[in-house]
Amino acid sequence: MANEPLTIIAITTAKAGKEALLGEAQEKLVAETLVEDGCLRYELHQSLDDGRVRVFVETWESEAKWRAHMEGDAMRRFQALGVGDYFADFALHRLTKVAG
Repeated sequence: MANEPLTIIAITTAKAGKEALLGEAQEKLVAETLVEDGCLRYELHQSLDDGRVRVFVETWESEAKWRAHMEGDAMRRFQALGVGDYFADFALHRLTKVAG
């Protein structure tokens, strides 16, 4: 399965008052990531019910490509902005297609 496409669902919740800062950083991350090798899909969605909640939907050619992204320049720049202090909550789900 290591060479199968990998879909990631990452659900983030900003701390109150940090929504705009986190959102700006996330939007910049999307723009940089879309051109990365192996990125098939990288979308950012905002909850209609809670403006602090944003959801990344990503698809990568393989788990190896996703891991390279996680250790790559765009993620390093994102983390260097201090975004870790902006999160109230973060959940990551790795998915692969198992049938049909």
